[in-house]
Amino acid sequence: MAGSSRSYLLWRSKQVGTDRAMRPVLKTNNPVLLSFAQSLLSDAQIECVVFDENASVMDGSLGILPRRLMVADDDFERGQALLREAVARRDQPPETTDDRFLDGRLTVKQFAQGFRSGLDAVMLAAAVPAKSGDDVLELGSGSGIASLCLATRIAGITVTGAEIESELAGLSNRNATANHFGDRAVFVTVDVFDLPVDMRRAYDHVFCNPPFHGSEGERSSNSARAAATHDDGTLGEWLTVGVKRTASGGTFTCIIRADRLGEALAALPAAGVRVYPLWPRAGESAKRVIIQLRKGSRSPLELCAGLALHKDDGSYTEQADAILRGKMGLDL
Repeated sequence: MAGSSRSYLLWRSKQVGTDRAMRPVLKTNNPVLLSFAQSLLSDAQIECVVFDENASVMDGSLGILPRRLMVADDDFERGQALLREAVARRDQPPETTDDRFLDGRLTVKQFAQGFRSGLDAVMLAAAVPAKSGDDVLELGSGSGIASLCLATRIAGITVTGAEIESELAGLSNRNATANHFGDRAVFVTVDVFDLPVDMRRAYDHVFCNPPFHGSEGERSSNSARAAATHDDGTLGEWLTVGVKRTASGGTFTCIIRADRLGEALAALPAAGVRVYPLWPRAGESAKRVIIQLRKGSRSPLELCAGLALHKDDGSYTEQADAILRGKMGLDL
């Protein structure tokens, strides 16, 4: 019987384009788990195929019979180990760290693995010229650090964060609640390039920290970090969405790598733009720039003096330290 079963699998494998005998690495009738396993094996360059997809229709079992995810004999042990480890990780809550911002006035949790916010988020939030009563949108809000820094600094504003990763949006909402901002800071799981109808409106201020890299550069093996750091050439789209959602007379603010300034300016209106460099130290080339657009302004492009972040001894300059502690905003 075992021999005839193996012959059948060999015959069946030929029908899907391979001459190698195959074995079931997973049996399930859970379509989400099946899709997850297929994606995982594909990323590991392990060929797989689903058997019995049509069995329930043929025998009237209405999906009760499990599907079999098949791999070649020589890929079986590696595929089984990959799935076992991945399912175990998926079933465990991600590890988090407790991090303090603005001289301890804001305490948040961030995932230990993946992209983590720091100085850039604080500087970005400090540059948004919001005032009490304003309605603010952050695109790609991550763990909510920048939005919550802004809400900490400016009382009475409402902030909406748009974040495609549901785990990050959930963590952001928990951070908002823990810091008593649950009534005026909310984070929504949405694609910034496909906002729902109720978010396609004008906001007093819009800001974002888009992925810093284009298609170049080495990608992290952590999928969440890779998505947060690489935009695959969509920087212009991030900026276009931001400007579109900004009310006339309001501001759109972003922080990007300095060497992508030309790419960013090409996507923005010619007037009303100010560029604010962040110098690592006085006399050194800027690594980051903050760009701010006043929508509807006819002022010519302005390159500001910028801010030196560190002294020669590595400590923060007085102004940078005051901003990071939340004692002052960043006036562009």
